[in-house]
Amino acid sequence: MNNTLTGFLGTYASPDSLGIYRFTIDLRNGAMSYPELYYEAPDCKYLSLKDAMLASPLKREARSGICLLDTAHNKENASVPLVGEYFDESSPACYVAQDERYIYTANYHEGAILIYEIKHEANFHGHEKCPARRYLEPVKKILIAPKAGCHQILFHSHYMMVPCLLLDKVMVFDRHMDFALVSELAFPTGTGPRHGIFDKDHTQLFLVSELSNQVFVYGLTEATASGADSSSISLPDFTMRLMQIYPLFPSDAVYKESPASAAIRLSPDQRFLYVSTRFAEVITVFRIHQGHLEQIQQTGCGGVHPRDMVLTPDGRYLLVANRTQGGLVSFQINPETGQLMEICSRVPAPEAVSIVLSPHTN
Repeated sequence: MNNTLTGFLGTYASPDSLGIYRFTIDLRNGAMSYPELYYEAPDCKYLSLKDAMLASPLKREARSGICLLDTAHNKENASVPLVGEYFDESSPACYVAQDERYIYTANYHEGAILIYEIKHEANFHGHEKCPARRYLEPVKKILIAPKAGCHQILFHSHYMMVPCLLLDKVMVFDRHMDFALVSELAFPTGTGPRHGIFDKDHTQLFLVSELSNQVFVYGLTEATASGADSSSISLPDFTMRLMQIYPLFPSDAVYKESPASAAIRLSPDQRFLYVSTRFAEVITVFRIHQGHLEQIQQTGCGGVHPRDMVLTPDGRYLLVANRTQGGLVSFQINPETGQLMEICSRVPAPEAVSIVLSPHTN
């Protein structure tokens, strides 16, 4: 049995980073291969992988949009099966998400969500029908506000949640109502909500703020008759209430540059939470016990400017993309405590921002 996983890196455009890179990690020891260029396209900074379809923003000269790649047919050859490139955005998006029907992009600077529908067109070769060809068609653009700082797209039931970092809000849209805006979750000015993650049962949401460096914990229940305040959401299907707020750093901590938290990840067993913070150059580890967080470790990220992180499916390794120095590193995780141990492997990854792992071993 082969114990390696394939991973992909999204990068900012630079002379040293040309697009999307591919690498492998050995699940027996955390060793990673040197990333190799998989698809050349500038500013492929965020990746989404679902059912072997890899989606990413990109920019070509004055045009910005999204590219879609089919990774299922590219394991043994060097050519990349491009499904298509689509240019319908004013600048490259900072986040991409997929579901069964659509691909969504969140555009930080434009303050908009663009929705592409995944289409299937049957191909005919003579009298033989070939597999359907997939392509994307832009179907809707949701303009939230110029420079809203739209930074992520989260799904809960048929709702779409969009953290807007520069508005200090999370906007909630109903996908069953043509993506109508149905609620807003407000934060104190200067909070900067950035990324969130649900637990497996969607009973809790953990959200990290970039500017105030806090973790907000929300509890989700079935809808109640009571009204919602500004720190909660109450809709016909569910109620989401703020339970606790956890600071990542002491209020008197001093840094040369203000820390800016980035990624938030849950361990596969749902026992631990991990947060990366730039300028402080650390990973913070929380233990989750009965819905409450306890900070148990704050340790170096293995480089400078940590962005995305991902845990291997077995929960044994945490991969961290250090954008400006240190490259891509894999940490071994103590299975009992959830704490990061030694660095197992380090490979170059200039301007790396996003990491995805294929769910299957090779």
